[in-house]
Amino acid sequence: MEKAKLRQVYKQKRNELSLEEVKQLDDLLLEELKAYDWSGIKYLHCYLSIEKFKEYNTLPFIDWIWKHFPEITIVISKSDFQSNELTHYSFFKDTSLELNSWGIPEPIVAEEIPPTAIDAIITPMLVVDMLGNRVGYGKGFYDRFFASCKEDVKKLGVSYFPPVEAIDDIQEWDIPIDLAFTPGKTFVF
Repeated sequence: MEKAKLRQVYKQKRNELSLEEVKQLDDLLLEELKAYDWSGIKYLHCYLSIEKFKEYNTLPFIDWIWKHFPEITIVISKSDFQSNELTHYSFFKDTSLELNSWGIPEPIVAEEIPPTAIDAIITPMLVVDMLGNRVGYGKGFYDRFFASCKEDVKKLGVSYFPPVEAIDDIQEWDIPIDLAFTPGKTFVF
């Protein structure tokens, strides 16, 4: 199936989830994230979820990292919708946030972190295939971000749904992820 069709199908599937189902899936995803080996990570980029799109809520995971890995600096982004690029900032418990036009929480004032400093990226996605090719919202923000990072950055995806067999229209600029966290199972590519 092609990305546009997968995007349509999985957006609808996610929108049809009840709030109770989302909570259950979030709890299962949190357990998968906790089971991962976070040692050796200094800068961990983590998206902040768009609540209206029923994205996985990363805040309980971020709280868990702050408690269990205080040496890790959490990094979040601001989105530039003209260039479809992200800039990255340190995120702490006292960082003030505001919602952008898409409903994405972004820091108001924070220290900018260069992409080359980031060791691992937790990426939102609708679905992924068995080769690690992912479907997001189609703007290319994360492909551009991945391309600006160091070569060995860990690209980690989060989805409520298991991988599909294949995405048919992968392009040369599409950068696959290394691993996908799903409720109850983590897939390594």
